[in-house]
Amino acid sequence: MTAVPPVDRTPAALVLALAAVLLPGLAAAAPGEPTARDRHAAQCVAALDASADDLVRQVKAGNGAARKPLLERLTAGASFIGEAYLHGDASEGQARALVDQAEAEQRRLSAAELGARQTACASEGARLLAAANALERAVVKRVARKRMDKLLGE
Repeated sequence: MTAVPPVDRTPAALVLALAAVLLPGLAAAAPGEPTARDRHAAQCVAALDASADDLVRQVKAGNGAARKPLLERLTAGASFIGEAYLHGDASEGQARALVDQAEAEQRRLSAAELGARQTACASEGARLLAAANALERAVVKRVARKRMDKLLGE
């Protein structure tokens, strides 16, 4: 069995690591410049991560009802990463850089703009998951669950 690289803080790294183990040969050759889809996915991952951070704080403060939305947000974010990876649109390093850039850019958004982006991205991520095949859904859900466990210290 192939060893999985060390776990990074981003859901992108988790999805990429699992996909590399479970789905060899599906990644494209050397990626070029980021596409509009790459940038959009990065914006959604960044927005969903910010939402997840708030939900993690709520769960840790004793709000058990925040667990389900937390898992949904993490799953939506992982769906974007998995979809981008499987289409070979970006390398892992490029994906990380795009998410970092999107995180910096979203700090300039108003709370209402960020909230609207988070809601739209959560819906889109759910649609991506629904359109995925069974193996892809299983990988994305597993990554999201593991990420949640790590974020909550479980």
